[in-house]
Amino acid sequence: MYLFFVRAFNDIDHITPIVWKMSMDKYPVSVYCIDPEYDIDNDYRLNFLKELGVKVDYIYNEYDRELGLLHQIMRFVFLKSFAIARGWNSEHRKGLAVLRNICGNLVQAVGFKLFKLTKKRFYGTRWALNILEQSGAKALCFDHVRLKQYIIGSLLEAAAKLSVPTLALPHGVYLYTNDLVKVELTEESRYDKFNRFNYIVVQNKLRKEVLARSGVKGEKIFVLGSARYCDEWMSQYGKILPRMLKSHGESAGKLKVVFMTTRPAYRIDVERMLRTFEMLSRLDGIEVVVKPHTRTGTEAHIYDNSPLADVSDVSSVELCEWADVMLVIGSSIIIEALTRGKPALYLKYLHENTTEYEAFEACWIINGETELQDGLLLLRDGKGNVPYTDDNVNKWLAEIIYGGRSVRDVLSDYEEFIVNSAR
Repeated sequence: MYLFFVRAFNDIDHITPIVWKMSMDKYPVSVYCIDPEYDIDNDYRLNFLKELGVKVDYIYNEYDRELGLLHQIMRFVFLKSFAIARGWNSEHRKGLAVLRNICGNLVQAVGFKLFKLTKKRFYGTRWALNILEQSGAKALCFDHVRLKQYIIGSLLEAAAKLSVPTLALPHGVYLYTNDLVKVELTEESRYDKFNRFNYIVVQNKLRKEVLARSGVKGEKIFVLGSARYCDEWMSQYGKILPRMLKSHGESAGKLKVVFMTTRPAYRIDVERMLRTFEMLSRLDGIEVVVKPHTRTGTEAHIYDNSPLADVSDVSSVELCEWADVMLVIGSSIIIEALTRGKPALYLKYLHENTTEYEAFEACWIINGETELQDGLLLLRDGKGNVPYTDDNVNKWLAEIIYGGRSVRDVLSDYEEFIVNSAR
């Protein structure tokens, strides 16, 4: 059995196509969520895999026969606590915002406390060894997860004892050309994050170079391209994507714009971004909506008083279909926009990092609010053309999606690599 471990929206997005490919080719695969807070029952990609016959569950529900009644009670309570907290945050409860937040936070706190106690008491190396032995694990596939999160350490220790290979697969697309792109990131923390995996898969040479500079051995790092954005999966993805946007009359005749934000930790100038929201809201004939990053957590409050409509609940792919123009800072959704031929405006002035699509001149580089306003008005009036070429776009897409190759069967390469690692 090839075991895949997921924890959040982003890594599910990038790991699902690999599981799909291996399932279709009749390899035994299972997907286990290591984050008890994540709602696996309402994830359309995981439900798609379930319909194909793939086992999808929380790892805490499996291989627990020897852990006893106390474990079963504690596990039930912490999983139920997170489920209740999710319910309080659902759409139909929004009219009770204050009460919802109080109750949701209390129940969630109970869940976290019990999960922490259960993890310490039951989810050690012995438990992980039982999982690997009972499942007949051939390989363990994670995303680029930190070793101290959830029960990763236990699984890696068990895998080492049984000589089962461990792989770190991409959970996003690495876009940055400068080092230490996040606040508080260090080369040492990057090295510690990756060094205990047997194999590290990245999508492009840029990411391999960054990890190698951190001290990770180059022979452990393999460039295989992007499973999420390769042609084979993009064709399938459009068939399973839930549609939420309704055609509404107020958009008729307007230039439709989606602003895909990036988490503040990536050296974002939040105050200036909020001022940009204000400017965009005042443009005539242009409808702008904002999609906070899918990993947005406690910083979500910065969008509370935004003058732009928050479309957090709508898929980024559907928003890209709907939009006439995409605004990005460091979001990989620019790949989706460029593959669809949508104008992609990169708001360079809103962060301190530098990006690969900027280096390839594969986007419209915007250096300030006035440039942004002028560019959108030109596009609104049909008087402007994007100042980047299809040739530059295609060169960058080949680098970022196909690992620098003009032709590549990305999903077959992932499948072959995982299967061979088990041999």
